[in-house]
Amino acid sequence: MGLQLVYFGGYMVSKVNLMSQAEYARHRGCSKVAVGKAVKANRISMVNGKIDPAVADIQWQKNSRARAGTQTSAQLPLDGGDVAAEPTKVDDYMHNRNRREAAEAERAELSLAEDKGQLIRVDAVKAAVASVFSAARDALLQIPARLGPQLAAESDASKAQTMLHTEIHQALQLLAGATERVGVDVVATP
Repeated sequence: MGLQLVYFGGYMVSKVNLMSQAEYARHRGCSKVAVGKAVKANRISMVNGKIDPAVADIQWQKNSRARAGTQTSAQLPLDGGDVAAEPTKVDDYMHNRNRREAAEAERAELSLAEDKGQLIRVDAVKAAVASVFSAARDALLQIPARLGPQLAAESDASKAQTMLHTEIHQALQLLAGATERVGVDVVATP
C-alpha cells in the first residue's frame, strides 16, 4: 500500500494503490461497517469498487463533520444551485452545537458546585438575608418599648446610656450571628 512511482513513456508517473473496504477500514482504524455506510452515503468515493486512501481520508474528514442535515460535497446540486450558502449552514450548525455543548458543560459545572456546597442559589440567599434583616429590625424597634420605662426612671445619664448601648449591641450581635448562619441555613433548606 502507499504511493508507487512508475516510469511510463519516459515520465515518472505516480501509481495509486487502491484498497478494498476492509483494507481501508484497517487503514482508518474503524469498522468495515462504518466504511460501508460512508460509501453508501457518498461521504467517500470509490473507483472500480476500490478506495483511494489519500482521497478517501480527505473526504472522510471533510464529510464527517457535515452529517447533521447539510448536504455533503457528493450531494451538492449540479444544476448551479446555491453552493456558497452551504458552508454557512455547516458553520451555523457547528457554532450552535459548540454553544449548546458549552452551555451544557457550564450547567453541569454549576450543578456540581452546588452539590459540593460551593454554590448557593441567589433566591435562597435573598430570602435568608431578608429574614435576618427583618429579625434585626424588629429587635432594634423593640428597644424603646422595652427600655423606655427603665430609662425614664433612671436619674444617672451614664447608666441610661450604658443600658441603651447594651440593648443595641445585643440586637447587632443577633444580626452578625444570623448573617454567619445564612450560608448554612440556605444550604439546609432547598
